[in-house]
Amino acid sequence: MTIKRPRKKPARQPTPINDKMERFCQEYIKSPDNQTDAAISAGYASGSACKRASQLMADPRIQERIAQLMQQRNKRTKMSADNVLKRLVDMLDADIADILNDNGDIKTIKDWPTVWRKSIASFEIAVIDENVTVKKVKLLDKLRVLELVGKHVDVNAFRDRVQVDVNVSLADKLASARKRAQQGSVE
Repeated sequence: MTIKRPRKKPARQPTPINDKMERFCQEYIKSPDNQTDAAISAGYASGSACKRASQLMADPRIQERIAQLMQQRNKRTKMSADNVLKRLVDMLDADIADILNDNGDIKTIKDWPTVWRKSIASFEIAVIDENVTVKKVKLLDKLRVLELVGKHVDVNAFRDRVQVDVNVSLADKLASARKRAQQGSVE
């Protein structure tokens, strides 16, 4: 007696992502810290956006597309871990004496080195009378800015990488547990 086994269906080629999925990928790279907001911005219903975002992020096609988009953006902006770290080192090496004259007064901004000019968050100049001028310069917290840039564009200058294998399905785990249980009852 011959047992007929059902034929395995040929592996289906993955279908390309649709427009809504592409919008999700585009929105995700704008704000990778909030997948739910990316799903809502892409047009998914807000009530199910969290679940849908999780499903999308588990899809290898979505993962691949997000990686492509991030690579393209990193090339466009010329942002890399090396670049972030170089800017950090430049900022740390910047000497406050570079923006002060011999009297301790602030030099005119055009005389500042580039690293200092790019570090201005705000400034105020108030003329009280002919002899008194108040100058107030607030510099950016460059360390914080570079940390955020490094994390946002996925250059991973400040993030430890953790490799997680998610290829083991729940079904595989259950089958393995059944096998162990059967082996235990046979002995």
